[in-house]
Amino acid sequence: MANGNATEAEKDRKRRNLRPLARLWPYLARYKPQVIAAICFLLLAAGTTLTLPVAVRNMIDQGFIGNNASFVGNYFSALVGVAALLALASACRYYFVIWLGERVVSDVRKDVFSHVAILSPSFYDKARSGEIVSRLTADTTQIKSAVGATASMALRNTLLGLGALGAMVYTSPRLSMIVIGAIPLIVFPIIAFGRAVRRRSRNAQDTLADATAYASEAIGAIRILQAFATGNSVSRRFSSAVETAFDAARKAVAMRALLTAFAIFLIFSSVIAVLWIGARDVMAGTMTPGLLSQFLLYAIFAAGSLGALSEVWGELSQAAGAAERITELLNEEPDIKAPENPPPCTNR
Repeated sequence: MANGNATEAEKDRKRRNLRPLARLWPYLARYKPQVIAAICFLLLAAGTTLTLPVAVRNMIDQGFIGNNASFVGNYFSALVGVAALLALASACRYYFVIWLGERVVSDVRKDVFSHVAILSPSFYDKARSGEIVSRLTADTTQIKSAVGATASMALRNTLLGLGALGAMVYTSPRLSMIVIGAIPLIVFPIIAFGRAVRRRSRNAQDTLADATAYASEAIGAIRILQAFATGNSVSRRFSSAVETAFDAARKAVAMRALLTAFAIFLIFSSVIAVLWIGARDVMAGTMTPGLLSQFLLYAIFAAGSLGALSEVWGELSQAAGAAERITELLNEEPDIKAPENPPPCTNR
């Protein structure tokens, strides 16, 4: 019983982190030029985005309030160039990260299939072919999302959030303390909810694999089922398995939705508090309207980044559950293996 409790505790500990995703690093390391290109365009896009609030501040304080029409016209022309640079960087970032996702998941699928092809017959006595197929398809699709768009969004929002926080402190340290003080109230619930999302996502993937495995077995034996006129009972059983998988997926989605709502409410409540205090400072003459606009835009960038990270964390937790299942399959060892250093053949 003690060993059983230890095993359950160990499983629960593993579910609380994204460590299974580290198994994907060797696959990414094969394509270092593409990884470097994706990171460079990611940095360029984030840096370009962070220049926009400064442009808005100058536009308001020097253009609108100063009633300088030529300054406004020149600034709008410069902003068009900034927008073009941002569009180019974003398009290149998207191409490289999606390319990496497709490439890595293709390599994973090939490696998983090559591995299961050499496993001993005893493994297939215990495993169901439909579940293996589910891991090759559904689980690797989750991994593709993590390596591609989800990882890109996580890095982009992390850089954008950190950059916006630094710019906020530089712009107005007093107002920054309000936003920074709310971060622990946001981050800790995100981590706790992320653990629950991962547990529910793993359960959803397991139940879907069960349904897929049953369908594969039934289709493989369809002549026998038809011969004994058991088609209706088989359909009912498969429908029940699909409903179970749907219910598990629904619970995982509900947990992610609750996480997103909680994070967005806290984040934008702090932004509203900042706007209220900043408006009082503008009326008191201690802050210019342009400076408040700049700070508010940075606060919105930081809030939006944290809100997006709450969603990304749920997606990464789902991908970690899928990577864990793939890793379990790759860790299977055949009962009979060729020796690493076979003796040379000799003629007798």
